[in-house]
Amino acid sequence: MQPRNVVVPWTLTTVLGLALGCAHSAASGPPQPPEGSTPAGPTFADVPDAMDAPTGTPAHALSSRVTAVTVYSDRAQITRSATTSVSTESKVFAFEGLPGWVDDASVRVSASAGRIVDVRVDRSFLAKSEDPSHRKAEAHHKQLSYRMVALQDELAVLDAQARQIESIKAFSLEKISEDTIIGDVRVENYGDMMTFISDALRSTAKARRAVQRRIDELTPAYEASERTLADMASLEQLEQTTVLVTLQSSRPVDSTLELTYMMPGATWEPMHELRASTSDPETVEVLSFAVVTQTSGEDWSDAELSFSTQSSTEALRIPELDVLVLGDTHTTTRILEAEQSSFTRAQRAFEGQNLLWNKVHHTRSSTTDRFEEIYQSNLESLQIVQSKTVQIFDSLEDRGTTAHFRALVPNTVRGDGHPVRMRIGGTTLKSHHEIVAVPEQSLNAARSLQMVNTSGQSLLPGKVSLYQDGAFLGVTELDFIADGETFSVYLSVADHIKLSRRLDRKQSTLSRGKRNKMQLRFIVTIENLSSETTTFTLTDRIPVSENKDITVDRVKVTDAIKPDPRGLLHWNVTLGPKQQREFQVSYQVEYPAQLVLDAQRRRETEPSPSPASRPRRKARAIDEQLLDLESQL
Repeated sequence: MQPRNVVVPWTLTTVLGLALGCAHSAASGPPQPPEGSTPAGPTFADVPDAMDAPTGTPAHALSSRVTAVTVYSDRAQITRSATTSVSTESKVFAFEGLPGWVDDASVRVSASAGRIVDVRVDRSFLAKSEDPSHRKAEAHHKQLSYRMVALQDELAVLDAQARQIESIKAFSLEKISEDTIIGDVRVENYGDMMTFISDALRSTAKARRAVQRRIDELTPAYEASERTLADMASLEQLEQTTVLVTLQSSRPVDSTLELTYMMPGATWEPMHELRASTSDPETVEVLSFAVVTQTSGEDWSDAELSFSTQSSTEALRIPELDVLVLGDTHTTTRILEAEQSSFTRAQRAFEGQNLLWNKVHHTRSSTTDRFEEIYQSNLESLQIVQSKTVQIFDSLEDRGTTAHFRALVPNTVRGDGHPVRMRIGGTTLKSHHEIVAVPEQSLNAARSLQMVNTSGQSLLPGKVSLYQDGAFLGVTELDFIADGETFSVYLSVADHIKLSRRLDRKQSTLSRGKRNKMQLRFIVTIENLSSETTTFTLTDRIPVSENKDITVDRVKVTDAIKPDPRGLLHWNVTLGPKQQREFQVSYQVEYPAQLVLDAQRRRETEPSPSPASRPRRKARAIDEQLLDLESQL
């Protein structure tokens, strides 16, 4: 009888030969796509543009461009112009491809010739599942999916094959151990067995690497196809607006149509530059700018831009109704509610669709593959600026004023959220240099410019970049300055003036009781470090009580200067070279002890405010100020 170990190599040869055949088959290439299929699929750029999407309304499409824009704190009013021929027959013309967040209530149309018979706002989705591009993308994704599944199946087969070889290897080792015990081991058979197993494992691993490499090569295209389908699914929810205008004329004539509408997604903030020169210290140049940011979904190319501080809510009101309607106030209410509801719908559409809309319209022209990341960052910055600007412009209502400005030079503002600075004004003002020292607030004396706004227009609240002889000094802030109003602007530090302010503890006391008595004496020292005479204004203060339970008396001030109604003290000081002078301010405050105890208890229980939210010194409650004074003793 033939030994059992002789049969094993031939059994392994047969099995491993089949395994090697499968492995070589896998290594030769992945399953091929069905014959006649398309090898490449659409990218995101193949998604149809909004201008190509059918509106579903038979109309003559107009070629329009943005010619004028008025930017408010939280929206923009857009004017588009188009020229067309009007005949005696009524025709419908279409302003197509507008974003889906156009405010319906704000739509207005005018024509230079002909009669406007009807104006209608229509909306449609940017893409449909039955569109050819959508079907092409789906077919391409299915093709890639078939290839990916086939490769994954091939990996599974190779993994099963490798496990089978490992089982045969374990069986062979067990048989060799048995043959060794009975003394019937042939070296050539053992060598053949090991060669077959090694070759089979090596060939299977090679085939698996080849399949995995093809999976890795296919994965980017497969994932891109998935993203394309996801984008197209989003486009099925992405709206576009079409404004349909019906025109008719008594005779054939060319007519210019102007479409005006409001949109969210735009804001602006005022900024200024103040340029002074040592060669002409009596004049300064003040330049005003509007920094505009917009993600409205449209580019404003060389349009005439204007900027308004008018309240966006007031911009939609009908003031004549507020004044003229005496009886039917419900009419006014219904109109205002309808307008607010219309813009609310536009705002919600903007928030839900804006990112994808801009991605569709700017991906083709974008020079970076990080468009979405950059755009999202710009949008967040816009929202921060818009929130701040809305508050600033609302505060102007306290003065009962609004201001309108026009960009001096047309410019292009893209809809990707990048801020664009545009000049809206500039003038040369007479200036008077002063030095102001307020040691209680700062130990640096400040150079300031006193001016009168004779520019013919208001100066809006905003940051002011300071330059002297072309050198950048820093940034300060400006409040609202009406035409003809006097104002001052911080310029730089007068570092040749040394200031100090200290509490004279020997002459300051605190007596506690049912009513506390606090005697305070402050010493202010000023020194002119320069070799020239200098003149400046020194300011200090004493408390002003608006509470009958708090009294301020025993006021003693150097040179017997009288405080103004706000308790401020002003000295006009002239110091010679290297000269030093001392000023004293003393007073007594009497107040109920419970007042400070309540302030102390409140501080201990309430969290400390952040620096941004901490109130200014002048706005703090009297009990807080008394507590601070006590803490110095």
